[in-house]
Amino acid sequence: MSDKERFKFVEYHKYKATATVFTPITNKRGVDGKEARNLILRTSVGFGFLASYNKTVGESPFERFYLGGSGLTGYSLNNREIIALRGYDDQSLSPSTGSLLIAKYTAELRFPVTTNPQATIYMLAFTEGGKTWQKSKDFNPFNVYRSAGVGVRVFLPMFGLLGFDYGWRLDNVPSNPGMQKGQFHFTIGASIGEL
Repeated sequence: MSDKERFKFVEYHKYKATATVFTPITNKRGVDGKEARNLILRTSVGFGFLASYNKTVGESPFERFYLGGSGLTGYSLNNREIIALRGYDDQSLSPSTGSLLIAKYTAELRFPVTTNPQATIYMLAFTEGGKTWQKSKDFNPFNVYRSAGVGVRVFLPMFGLLGFDYGWRLDNVPSNPGMQKGQFHFTIGASIGEL
């Protein structure tokens, strides 16, 4: 069949599972009207899986996972799911056709500079790991690309959540040997580029 015939009616099933836990590291209480600023550990894990109903039609070219960078890049007609992994180029950790499986892990240590509702600001240090795979037999959740870095988040009611991060990649990417070791990333919104 031609691609036009195969994908006249796109059929797929897609599953994602994520979990996030916020753990206070310090437990200070505000005194004399001053706000309490506590160190918080945010840990999260996410997995995604895309499969087909009909093996003769094969996997859908739509809804695939693309990993790397800030998670903000590009415009696409194939409804890509772009997942951030700071410290790497945008979408550099997946093939150009996207991937069917993904795993991502994040640990962030957050410290609030101010918790004022008109301008909430916190600093963070992070480590991340993630990878995509084309086939379920290749899936190995412990063999991932890793990164670490620092950043700041600013919440302004007029603009929402703005993020500025500097990430260092800890692993080489064979398909992109000239990639910079460290990179700045800018994000908008709380859920863009998340798994």
